[in-house]
Amino acid sequence: MLTAATFYTKTDYDKICEFAGSHFEYDDGLIVWKYNGQVIDDEILTKLLNQEDIQIYSEMATTKHGQIIRNIHSKLFKGLDENIFSIYTNTIHIAIIISGKEKIRIPDVMVTPRKLALTANKEVTNPIIIFEIVSPSSVTIDYIDKLREYKAIETLQEYIIVEQDKNHLVHYQRVSATEWTEEKIETDKDFLYLPTVSIKLEMQEIYANCEEL
Repeated sequence: MLTAATFYTKTDYDKICEFAGSHFEYDDGLIVWKYNGQVIDDEILTKLLNQEDIQIYSEMATTKHGQIIRNIHSKLFKGLDENIFSIYTNTIHIAIIISGKEKIRIPDVMVTPRKLALTANKEVTNPIIIFEIVSPSSVTIDYIDKLREYKAIETLQEYIIVEQDKNHLVHYQRVSATEWTEEKIETDKDFLYLPTVSIKLEMQEIYANCEEL
């Protein structure tokens, strides 16, 4: 649950991201850390808005997190028709309006149509597939908050949550404007099939080279 803090505008958020990179997401006036969803201290945000050089201490992506992203990207990149689809990894912002509240998220992996729909600030509004790699501190964000938000994106067809500490996926697939199916994939012999782009990802491919990380 997000705690009360100073209200920041979308312009504030854009300025901070331009100065300090994609460590942050926007949650209806709050600026939060991307990897755990915690509200960022006002003192830190004030310094970032003033473009002061400060050391940013936050939970960052693990090497295993990064390897899983690379594995998914590699498989999708080889299988997608680049004349129809594009793929992006954890730097591209998406804009969501849900119950009148503005959210900006940065998915770990995202597939879009080749022709992007963008806001005036260049945030994507038409993703069709989103992957999030979950860590212990982001469980609530990925399984509850982002699930609710992503289901509100009219163009989104599939949302996949990938556990990084065990071989376990949850695949949500839209079947109507308001209905989604949920499939759990838990063994090395299983695979993830993405009907929107007709690509199959073996579990061993998703978790390749993660054993020692």
